[in-house]
Amino acid sequence: MAAGNFERCLAITLKWEGGYSNHPDDPGGPTMRGVIQREYDAWRKRQGKRQRPVRQIEDAELRAIYRENYWDTMNCDALPAGLDLCVFDAAVNSGPGRARQWLEQAHYIKAYCDARLAFLQRLGRLWRVFGTGWARRVAGIRIDARTMAGQPEVQLPFDETLHAGMRGREVSSLQARLRALGYPAGAVDGIFGEQTHRAVMLFQHDNALDGEAGIWQPNYAKALAEATPMLPRRREVSRRDLEAAGDKPLRQMNVLQRVFAWLFGAAAATETFSSDSVLDSIGGARAALEPLQGVIAWASTNRWLLLCAVLVAAIAMIRLIRSEHVKAYRNFDYQGTSAPTTSND
Repeated sequence: MAAGNFERCLAITLKWEGGYSNHPDDPGGPTMRGVIQREYDAWRKRQGKRQRPVRQIEDAELRAIYRENYWDTMNCDALPAGLDLCVFDAAVNSGPGRARQWLEQAHYIKAYCDARLAFLQRLGRLWRVFGTGWARRVAGIRIDARTMAGQPEVQLPFDETLHAGMRGREVSSLQARLRALGYPAGAVDGIFGEQTHRAVMLFQHDNALDGEAGIWQPNYAKALAEATPMLPRRREVSRRDLEAAGDKPLRQMNVLQRVFAWLFGAAAATETFSSDSVLDSIGGARAALEPLQGVIAWASTNRWLLLCAVLVAAIAMIRLIRSEHVKAYRNFDYQGTSAPTTSND
């Protein structure tokens, strides 16, 4: 049995968890060193403490949560050395319920890791986003677990692939280069966290690079060496550039604008040809603005004009949102659905 192995296993798991992240595809939401916001809120509530951002979690709290919610919940002190690490790390990464199911199926290190990896590979879109990192994590946990069990394996060679959770000089070098190009990679701290992940996604997008989103591949080195600062180019992008590139949100806003414009034209044309009161309605608006009761009375007999006003307001709102959408692209707040080239007009 592996009683007293908690600190050793925790250190290995934290190596894979990295720092703060809030990836849009991660169902856990805001996460700090493997602890999600909901879990942290629940733990602090049980302690009689007020809620606060998980980013502010203290080391003592982190250890207590890992001990209570995962190590003790999975009864890891009663498991053999090595298997305790596999079960503990799986509970942290996929939840105690899933980790317990795998333990019911497999009682040995290799079989347990195989069952875990097979499940992760069936997660479709999540596997496409996080698969490279997950596969490396499971392989690394298996190696460390077998070492604990006295059955050491050959360590995985470093293939220069970088992904969320990794640390080291290679990550620092990448962060520095991306920042020099204007990408929002965050601090040059050697931790591949949320901001670095997003910066890599933007670089992949802007340079039309293949591969899993947010995973830095060694074959990107040439593109990185030849890249020019992207912030000036993004700031030159216009609405027409995004439209030409097939930007989906912008296309949807354009369709909505055309629909409201058509409805506005239809309402005005209908009233024009069916009544002689168009000019009377417009002129009457001035007089009706004085007393509120008069406004209500006037509105009840001139609904078409109110409808036109609503449609015009809707069109103006769409144009404003569209303008903000383009600004978000220029400032990297929006990645974009494709890589537009700037036009001269």
